[in-house]
Amino acid sequence: MLVLNGHRLRLFHFDRSGVQYTPQLDISLDPHTFVRLVVGLSSPNEADIGLDTSIQWNIEDGRKASGTLTMRGGDSTDIVYPLLSIGPSFCRSNIRGRCTTCWRVSDPLTGEELLVKDSWRSDDRDSEDVYLRDALGIAGVVQMVSCEPNRGQTKDLRCFDGPFPAGFQNRVATRLSMKSYGDPITRFTSAKQLLYALRDAIAGHLELLKRGMLHRDVSIQNILTGKPGAEPGHRGILIDLDLAIRYLGNGNDTLADWRIGTCLYQSVIVLASAEKACPLAHDHLDDLESFFYVLAHILYAYDCYGDFHSLDGDLSFWKDYHGGTLASLKRGFLAPHHMPRAVASRWPKACLRLFYEFRDFLHHIVLEKADVVYRNPENGPEVAKKLRLSSEDHYRHVFKLFDVAIAVLEKAEAEEAAAAASPVPSPKQRTSLKRRSDEDPEAQPEAKRSNPPRVIPSP
Repeated sequence: MLVLNGHRLRLFHFDRSGVQYTPQLDISLDPHTFVRLVVGLSSPNEADIGLDTSIQWNIEDGRKASGTLTMRGGDSTDIVYPLLSIGPSFCRSNIRGRCTTCWRVSDPLTGEELLVKDSWRSDDRDSEDVYLRDALGIAGVVQMVSCEPNRGQTKDLRCFDGPFPAGFQNRVATRLSMKSYGDPITRFTSAKQLLYALRDAIAGHLELLKRGMLHRDVSIQNILTGKPGAEPGHRGILIDLDLAIRYLGNGNDTLADWRIGTCLYQSVIVLASAEKACPLAHDHLDDLESFFYVLAHILYAYDCYGDFHSLDGDLSFWKDYHGGTLASLKRGFLAPHHMPRAVASRWPKACLRLFYEFRDFLHHIVLEKADVVYRNPENGPEVAKKLRLSSEDHYRHVFKLFDVAIAVLEKAEAEEAAAAASPVPSPKQRTSLKRRSDEDPEAQPEAKRSNPPRVIPSP
């Protein structure tokens, strides 16, 4: 971008690592450079002005009518995918960062719908495809089709004569093609579908753990519903392994870091690391706690049919805080308390019971871990080992909570279907010779006065 101010100019270059700009240039003293800049920025060559030439458009009547996306396959041949929509299905609008963009495409050989994901990872992180390869075949986890792990780096777009300047973070462009699934979990249409999706995503998370991977970014944006009619195990899909790590469970794993993940769904211990050095690693229980906050967010913001309401109760304040303050708010939320009546009235009792029991399960674990962080850090290795050895018991307990709630919902649905299918008995014919009261209004008894509704004050 060229910025002019009187007879001076400055050229700004933006990329996924931020911005770089030139010193001020006096046009009157160096007109040749000014002309070269204007001509260069007016180039018809798309690559010269920073456009991605792997995405091409067919123009009709001055508008984009269709397009293609080209990706380098595993055998170094180009795959040209027809785009199924003009715009991306998902796009981060910020300039600096991962800037994830997703495109719906069609497999040119089979016609199957796929999803292509473009992102810019920090060069000190493993590429997402490393973890997706290890996740192949796991139900409940997104499945990769192909990848192009290094499409370019921001350092190659800069004019560095020596070492990187302070504050510069080199980023690497990555393109992945993946199987396509259903809608985001917030587009559920029934309580049963919601619990199916969460349970299967948690089951996928457990299988990742068994293969030595920890997701670390469980959030409402990273769980999808399965395709219509999906089999058990595929009714909920955990996506986005950008921030995943190797998890060995040997006491030498990566410590909790509040800068990793989505703060609205981060665990108490991860958030607490913002103000106090955390002696505990980010573990499976932190991610299970994140699943609970996804459930809580949906219960507090939606009804059992998927209709959005305002985000009520304690959760409405969470977006305004982070770090230690949000950790304290969440510790209070995990303590025994009743859900606001306005929220509870929108959900079946089975969902409320699941919420309370899932919360109570996490509460005593968070208290135990918080004692290590705030009071007795020397107990960290012992507590971490004990919790690590009980990981499968933790998942088994959570699955039982979901299975009980799902069974109740399925039974209620079956009873409703049976009631709707049974014939309604016809009313008996009146044989009395007396005139019906509706034919003689004066013969009807005087209606009793009904009591006014009892007003229950808000808690």
